[in-house]
Amino acid sequence: MRRPFIACAVLLAACSEYDINSKDDNPVTFEDDTAVECPPQIPDCNETDDTEEPVDTQDTQEETCEEYYHPAETLALSEECYVEVQTGTFTPVVEWRKSTWSVDPSSNNIMMMPAVASLNDDNGDGNIDENDIPDIIVITYGGQGTLRAVSGDGSGELWNVSNAGLQGQGAVAVGDIDNDGIVEIVAPTSSAIKAYENDGTLKWTSAPLNGLIYGTSDAPAISDMDGDGDPEIIMGAAILYNDGTLRGRGSAGIGSSTNVGTTSFAVDLDNDGTQEVVVGNALYEPDGTTIWQNGEQDGYVAVADFDNDGEGEIVVTGNGAVRLQDTNGSVIWRANLTSSSGSYVGPPTVADFDGDGEPEIGVAGRSTYSVFETNGALLWERPTQDASSGNTGSSVFDFEGDGVAEAVYADETRLWVFAGPDGTVKLESTEHSNATWTEYPVVADVDADGVAEIVVPNTNYSGHTGFYVFGDADGSWREGRRIWNQHAYHITNVNDDGTIPTSADINWLRYNNFRSGDLTAGTGGTWPDLVVSLDHVCEVFCDDGRLMIWARVGNQGHVDVDPGVQVSLYAETPDGRRPMATQNYPLALPSGEMSESFLFEVSGLEEWDIRDLTVTVDGGNNAPNDGDLYECFEDNNEDRLGRMPCL
Repeated sequence: MRRPFIACAVLLAACSEYDINSKDDNPVTFEDDTAVECPPQIPDCNETDDTEEPVDTQDTQEETCEEYYHPAETLALSEECYVEVQTGTFTPVVEWRKSTWSVDPSSNNIMMMPAVASLNDDNGDGNIDENDIPDIIVITYGGQGTLRAVSGDGSGELWNVSNAGLQGQGAVAVGDIDNDGIVEIVAPTSSAIKAYENDGTLKWTSAPLNGLIYGTSDAPAISDMDGDGDPEIIMGAAILYNDGTLRGRGSAGIGSSTNVGTTSFAVDLDNDGTQEVVVGNALYEPDGTTIWQNGEQDGYVAVADFDNDGEGEIVVTGNGAVRLQDTNGSVIWRANLTSSSGSYVGPPTVADFDGDGEPEIGVAGRSTYSVFETNGALLWERPTQDASSGNTGSSVFDFEGDGVAEAVYADETRLWVFAGPDGTVKLESTEHSNATWTEYPVVADVDADGVAEIVVPNTNYSGHTGFYVFGDADGSWREGRRIWNQHAYHITNVNDDGTIPTSADINWLRYNNFRSGDLTAGTGGTWPDLVVSLDHVCEVFCDDGRLMIWARVGNQGHVDVDPGVQVSLYAETPDGRRPMATQNYPLALPSGEMSESFLFEVSGLEEWDIRDLTVTVDGGNNAPNDGDLYECFEDNNEDRLGRMPCL
């Protein structure tokens, strides 16, 4: 039989407190004849029968602590880890329109990305969260920029804010910036940022940000950059505290092409625990300090992992081209857009368009929508019409649930939906018009009916104003999130209830997309699911501060797991969980298999006040970013002994 392997790596925090030793071939024999105090249930425990055969203590100990071994065995599969793909239909219709308003009726054009979040308590449970009907937040313009909120089910206006001096074409970002459990809205003026409560009440106005933003079509973003629980607001090269005061200012790019607008945002690009501000030609610390500046032209930005190294690479678009930059700013490749020159190119979208497991880039130009492969090669392009600006954005969603994404794009006269693999036109709707800047349609479940809708902004370029909500006539589209909170949307930047994560999951480690609503695209509906078992503890050598613990790991999911999953042993103490040892299981974990037993042997525990033992796999139940492996269940990655050892 295969022998169990010995834990040979320990967590750094515990290395100085104990040693991990190999098992003794000749265990210590205990010869203490002192009578022990008998428990009540065994009052005569010290009485002996002289005629009784003597007990061979050495043999008993050897038998008790001999290897406790289980071979690998079959494990029942979890049905929840395999989801039969239910392919829906694609029959889009306009479900409802919002083209007129009761306040400032002449302000009815929308040249910004509509935001989606819950602003009021629709279900009467006392909370404003993802269980309420979402609302759509826009800035309209005509004579002025007016901030508006409309119920996502089309039932009516919530509120309107006039005469606020907002950018008529500026985007908004929505999120709980003050930790009161309710979202706020941040919106740009030509020189500053204003924050509004969920009911439209002005919260604060920042100091002037001249030189740090573009002044037209600027798009703010919200992130807790340093994990202190207080989110920052990023716009252009400006970094603001959540009270609107300036925290830092970048000295290079602002996340803008040479045309209009800014698209900067913050992510933990290098996985060091602190988020950085991403612009087209530089990277900034939370205080605005430049980490690097590569001398390239600034541009619109997105981030994903294109080389499978666990870190983010930066997609930059501008000047009729798209380029990919490494984490350190070095350029990996460049590609040109057909019939686009000068400043004509829109903000990039990233998704697995063709279902090959690799990210591709979608970008709009003056006369085409193009998708580029991971290596920069052109995958496909389709003719469109956007000569007025050539820098509109786009979004991505897998509407039918077939594991392949569709590109959603609105040009001057059409709403387009293109099939991800080859660009086949799945929708060409004339129920749309826009003079275009950096806006794009968003995909979310705006009416809480369990399926996604498309929200498309319009200007009176050819007869359409306000926004239109498209849905599926058969109600078969995949369920979308009930939130799409900012232009630089990337799923993990905001929680479902609108709160901002203190330590955001790294989006590319799980979803590897950007400006996409796909939560499971390309997975095929199958997932692994790791479990762990603490099988046996040998306590014979407790007086020597030694324990031997046998454990096993298994995979009850439907996808095999590669070798190297991390298994760790912890002591539960009055001061909290204390690391004891860790090791990487060296074999693959096939679907439906429980591993053979393996051994943790630890020593130097004489002074440890151990109340229980816990063994974890893939970081346990509360691992940052849910561990290294995306599983269908993340709350079954621990097992406890359930008692105090060495009693």
